[in-house]
Amino acid sequence: MSAPAFSSKPSKIDWVYVALSALAVVVSVLKAPVFPINDPALFEYFGWAMLHGQRLYADLLDVKPPSIFVVNALWQTLFGDNYALHTYAEAAVIAASIALFALFLRRRQIPAWALGTFLFAVFFSIPFPQFNYTQHYAIFFIVLGLYLSARGWNLFAGGALALATTFWIPAALTCIPIMLEPIGRRQRILLLGGFLAMLALYVLALLAAFGPRLFTDFARIWTVRVESHGIGLTDLQHTIVWSSLGSAIGVLLLLLLLAVRRPVTAASRFALVWSACALAGTAIPPDFFEHYFLPLTPALSMAIASFGFSRENLVRRLIVVAAALYLIYDTVGKINRNTAFFDAQAQAIIVIGSWIRSNVGSGATIYTYEYLPELDLAALARMPGRSSLLDFTHDRFNWPRVPQVIVFGPSSAPEAIEQRRPLALRTPKGVVTYAPVCADSTGLFTIYTLPNEVSAFRCPKHILTFGSKF
Repeated sequence: MSAPAFSSKPSKIDWVYVALSALAVVVSVLKAPVFPINDPALFEYFGWAMLHGQRLYADLLDVKPPSIFVVNALWQTLFGDNYALHTYAEAAVIAASIALFALFLRRRQIPAWALGTFLFAVFFSIPFPQFNYTQHYAIFFIVLGLYLSARGWNLFAGGALALATTFWIPAALTCIPIMLEPIGRRQRILLLGGFLAMLALYVLALLAAFGPRLFTDFARIWTVRVESHGIGLTDLQHTIVWSSLGSAIGVLLLLLLLAVRRPVTAASRFALVWSACALAGTAIPPDFFEHYFLPLTPALSMAIASFGFSRENLVRRLIVVAAALYLIYDTVGKINRNTAFFDAQAQAIIVIGSWIRSNVGSGATIYTYEYLPELDLAALARMPGRSSLLDFTHDRFNWPRVPQVIVFGPSSAPEAIEQRRPLALRTPKGVVTYAPVCADSTGLFTIYTLPNEVSAFRCPKHILTFGSKF
């Protein structure tokens, strides 16, 4: 059936959708790993390290604006190493985004606002394996900005979108659908004025908190990034083939194809432009990581809700219905597999990181052959600096700090490591030798340390594998 006329009083089915939206957030909390993995672990690590005297963009190298690291420093200050509390706080941000989205759709008088809220809640919170990505915080400010704009408060809307941009730079594109609305010249000036004013306040706050060196270090890191950056088609393939979020976005696109029809209202036109801007944002820069697609979830959900579903479209487009059902099935399977994998990896990292810390203490300099910021976090270690990767064809490593421990695994390792041969690496401080420790009991990981520290390691009685105890 076609969507009914907008009613200011929610119906019983609307409340059912709202309850299911809340349930989706609860499910996302229950399926979150017990310890952060990948980028969220890096952000948590940077937050912890900043509280312990390390400098952003000098000791801690990344190309993202400071906002995500400041937020994680706040989580570390409030909750320490109780990562369950971190998860609850991050889920609260998700829940607030969903609530603002519902208010925004109601403000735009979209009859199927509750359906749209449900779609956003499910596809935003459940397919993705964990919280605390930059896009999670950006979406909160994006939806806040859109809600403020819908109320006619474009000065504050511009400020909210500027804050979103400090987490995820393509969030600035969300100004476009607002600017294309018939809001008048004054409101457009207020939107841009609020956007620029908030960015200016943000820069002043960073100057006061970190000093001007933060900006010179940030510019240096970005110069290196631009010179070395290419197009991440491998990441796009991973998003399409392996990511549950990639399949979920496919479901939303098919649902939009089922819903779209004439007439195109002001709300649906707005949502389609917003969706196009969010899609363009996935290519800035052209990496196509799966989390780049998170901002598509509210835009597509609004677009679907603005049209609503009609029985005629469902009957005429049975092939699309079948494709959507298949992708839903595929998405559920990927969610289950990814949830199990992330939980296993989190358990393993807790074990191996705690074991390393118990042997060499907190603050040891550790290098991981693979991208494992979660191990640095679990071990409360210092990174040696990522000026070069461990490449056995060019054995010169420009580490600012020579690592005490080198960790290989769990996925891959060079042949010399698999054979447990000693390493002799050239560094700015000369040739440094490393020897394997506890070779028969570290499971999927291979640990190397300096020869004079081998005796400091107490080898566990049982193999340290995913979920094992020692």
